[in-house]
Amino acid sequence: MFGCFGSYFQGNEDPNSIRQVYIFNRYPEGVKAQSFPDNEIVTSKYTLLNFIPKNLYEQFRRIANFYFLCVVIIMLCIETPIGPGTTMMPLAIVVTISLCKQGYEDYQRHKADNEVNNRLVSVIRHGCLQQIVSRNIRVGDVVKVECDEEFPADMVLLSSSDEEGSCYITTANLDGETNLKILTCPEETKSLLTVQELYGLDASIECESPNVDLYRFQGRMIFATDKNLDNFSAMKSLNSSNLLLRGATLKNTKFVYGAPVYTGRDTKMALNQAQAQYKLPSIEWKMNMYILFFCFMVVTLATMLTIIEFFWEVDCHPRALYRQNVTFSHNVGGFLNDFFSFIVLFNYVIPISLYVTVEAVKFISSYFVKWDLEMYHAPTDTPAKANTSDLNEELGQVEYVFSDKTGTLTENELVFRKCSIAGTKYASVDDRLCLEGQREEYADLKDTKVKDFLLSMSLCHSVFTTEHQGILKYEASSPDEKALVEAAAQYGIKFIFASRNSRKVNVDGSLDRYEFLHILPFDNTRKRMSIILRSPTGKILLLCKGAESSVLDICTSGCIESTRNHVDDYAVEGLRTLVFAMREISESDFERVDKLMQDTQNAINERTEKEQAAFDIIESQLCCIGATGVEDRLQDGVYETISALKEGGVKLWVLTGDKMETAVNISQACNHFTSNMKLHFLTAQRDPDSCRQTLSSLLALLEGVSVDRKQQFGVVVDGTSLGTALATCPELFLKSTLLCSAVLCCRLSPLQKAEVVRMVKQCKENPVTLAIGDGANDVSMILEANVGVGIFGKEGRQAVRSSDFSIARFRYLRNLMFVHGHYYYRRIATVVFYFFYKNVVFVAPAICFLFMNGYSPQTIYSELQLIGFNLMFSALPIISYGLFEQHLPPTLLYEKPILYKESASTNLLSIKYFVAWMVQAVWNSFVIFLFVFSLFYDSSGFNANQRVGGLWCYGTLCYSCVIFVINIMIALKTRYWVWFTHFTIWGTLISFVVISYLYALWASPNITWIHETNDATYVFIWLSTCAIVYLVVAIVVILCLLPPVLIMLIQHHLYPMEVDRYRMCYPTEYTPISHLGYRTRTNYQSLIEDSS
Repeated sequence: MFGCFGSYFQGNEDPNSIRQVYIFNRYPEGVKAQSFPDNEIVTSKYTLLNFIPKNLYEQFRRIANFYFLCVVIIMLCIETPIGPGTTMMPLAIVVTISLCKQGYEDYQRHKADNEVNNRLVSVIRHGCLQQIVSRNIRVGDVVKVECDEEFPADMVLLSSSDEEGSCYITTANLDGETNLKILTCPEETKSLLTVQELYGLDASIECESPNVDLYRFQGRMIFATDKNLDNFSAMKSLNSSNLLLRGATLKNTKFVYGAPVYTGRDTKMALNQAQAQYKLPSIEWKMNMYILFFCFMVVTLATMLTIIEFFWEVDCHPRALYRQNVTFSHNVGGFLNDFFSFIVLFNYVIPISLYVTVEAVKFISSYFVKWDLEMYHAPTDTPAKANTSDLNEELGQVEYVFSDKTGTLTENELVFRKCSIAGTKYASVDDRLCLEGQREEYADLKDTKVKDFLLSMSLCHSVFTTEHQGILKYEASSPDEKALVEAAAQYGIKFIFASRNSRKVNVDGSLDRYEFLHILPFDNTRKRMSIILRSPTGKILLLCKGAESSVLDICTSGCIESTRNHVDDYAVEGLRTLVFAMREISESDFERVDKLMQDTQNAINERTEKEQAAFDIIESQLCCIGATGVEDRLQDGVYETISALKEGGVKLWVLTGDKMETAVNISQACNHFTSNMKLHFLTAQRDPDSCRQTLSSLLALLEGVSVDRKQQFGVVVDGTSLGTALATCPELFLKSTLLCSAVLCCRLSPLQKAEVVRMVKQCKENPVTLAIGDGANDVSMILEANVGVGIFGKEGRQAVRSSDFSIARFRYLRNLMFVHGHYYYRRIATVVFYFFYKNVVFVAPAICFLFMNGYSPQTIYSELQLIGFNLMFSALPIISYGLFEQHLPPTLLYEKPILYKESASTNLLSIKYFVAWMVQAVWNSFVIFLFVFSLFYDSSGFNANQRVGGLWCYGTLCYSCVIFVINIMIALKTRYWVWFTHFTIWGTLISFVVISYLYALWASPNITWIHETNDATYVFIWLSTCAIVYLVVAIVVILCLLPPVLIMLIQHHLYPMEVDRYRMCYPTEYTPISHLGYRTRTNYQSLIEDSS
């Protein structure tokens, strides 16, 4: 079953070291062969040898399980009033359930691992192509992969069936992106297409140590002149465009050959599958605190009763006739024996099945998110999904939502609208580029400035083309680039083809070829990209595009100020902007540029830093030629969702990397900033003193505003000011922003987004935070927040894969929080407190009995009753409640956000509610003890035979009262009744009677009557023949449940909350059970039609 051992536990490499890989593992003389991990993938958690001990260790790290393990050990070591089986059996069942669940999950992981590791692959060995299993691939092999096959390791591309030495891949299994990506092989190896040609290759690869970054690879290939590889004839720089990642799939290419450089656990896919930091749910922390409280109470009560018993024995022992022949011992052993006996007797006050029940409820409930038709997006066939079940109830307590803008609030479907060319504004009108405000004045390609600008749009990018049925299609990882290339094609300059050496464009019917020389790729530090080309006329051009803040600052000529003003105008209109610049490079300058690029590309250590320095030198003294403005419209329902969040008491912070003016415009359009909101700007604050003074003035203004005033404040912060504020006065910044109704942070890096979320999450109020985004730049804040929500966007699936919940559109957040979160929170709070309540009601009568029996640690319940209480007679009703309870209709929760605000601010897991439940439990147990004990204490008989019951009759009657009280209590708490609710509550009561009756027929002969007979077989049967028993049970149930009913009525009618008001006005509507189940797209569509 667990058969994956391999070499998984090999040591890790130094992250700063350089890995040397020899093709075909041909090591030079005197060079020791290196040891690399094999290609076996191990995603499983356990092995056959460590499964039992490791799983048990993890389970007994939980407070409750460890407590009961200690109790079992005590019961086995001393003579106790209760057999060890009463605790050992429930504990074994609970542990076994968790063990089987985790064992099955790990078994599935092993099956998946074996399927991948035993997949056949083609490898060149000993001069011929051989079939081996994937796990046997070694670093340095040469592997052949054919179309539609996955790459078995991280491999440097050596050659391809494509004449240009390129191949197309998809990385959906890695980052969720479904668009094609193009990779290229070194020029020196692209012609090696046969086994013999490849086997004659003498080369080595130097590369960085394995790392998690999917988009980074730094290395170089060295081609030897002799067999010893001491001298080399060529050195080729390698980057991420040369690396085939394990898990990616080959597309539109017949075959490729590659040399594995990372295998097994060193592959980027394996490194990225490491589990993210565990987010501890608030409910688990509070459960642990309450369990520790009960542990303390058990120890305290046991100590107190042991001391009282000691003094009672001293005082009453000589006068007790029934103990005249008993020797009383005052030694420490007797004291400890009594103490541990009390511990054993009271251990049932801690619910042994609490963790398992809560986990089961949360796990099953998480599927309700996927089954909710209101969060199903039909156009993309995308249901909502819960990637974890640990954080369900956190959705009902959110105070702060941190949202990305592009692709989260907007569609990320970009449409070219306007541009500025050489200081003149143009607009797209009827598929023509016209002077703004003059529909008859069109842009003319004969104008050199217009032509240069459109050429920059058509050439400065990383887009590539594919052809399907004669139709040219653009493939791009960025929707911005695709929109600009399509716009340039529409206006007369059409991008046709890109190869490793050239770019081809159609300029007004004429095909021009531009020689590709170098590319300076986009990064979040520079916020721009550049490309160096040789034009058909022989001129060497550097074309650059990027954010206005990064491009305009490096421009020394051109229409700088007019472009800056036009960019600001476009941003106010809500358009996304990019600035274009260019310069001509002389041949002598290009030689220096080429040398500089070659040196940086051949570097391995600190290549990124060297590239940044080189790029800054190359991208200088540019001429500004214009800017573009593209539209990204709001998603449907964003305005209404943000309005509902505000009404629900949730503060929204928008964190974006976009330009400030654009972000402000979008915030106003989506109601993040309202018309009556006063905005304050914290921008361009590089000086710490100035930043501190600005924040102090803002804080004084906010604190000075009267609470009665309805004036709302919003604050806009840019990345520069945020960095200054967090470095110099973080507390002042936090106080100021928390007092604002809305916060917008623009020009942020991914790391700054996470820092903002962490700052709010760790403030003294400890609010529950939620982060939502759609792109890879949102992953850091999604992982940092208490709850992370990913949106299925157009920039890959990194956010969705890293999130706790995933949805297709921002508007579904309203349903996720206000309906599912609201239900989860109220249900789980009741489930947790009900467990403590029912166990206190169960144990307290036994504790009260101790004060009547001379403080002797004697149980009043039989072993079956002790075992069955948590496992049979009180388990199912609370599970049903935790799954299906709906105190208000879901449509009402969706339409009335005030209900979410009231529920989230109530803190249903607080000590106040815990005390209320415990008071109710003490009252119930007191009533049960009082009536049952009074019946036995002074009774002339139960029936016509004047027969008086003994200890087991007393205990059985107490037990019966407890079972009826706690089950009817959960019935009173239930607002909506489905068939499963009826089945669990009434079925539990009926099964209790039936099982108790059957148990009475074969009860242990060791149980004896106190009076008249030694026949203990018919305890329950005999009690059922006594009419007074029914009267006592009825009175006890009424008296126990009367106070909560009266309190409920008084609260609802005299001091109603919003929930109570709406409950009286609206009938409860429950989502039909028939709508629960897995949905295909057809099923979803039919259900939607049925619902309508």
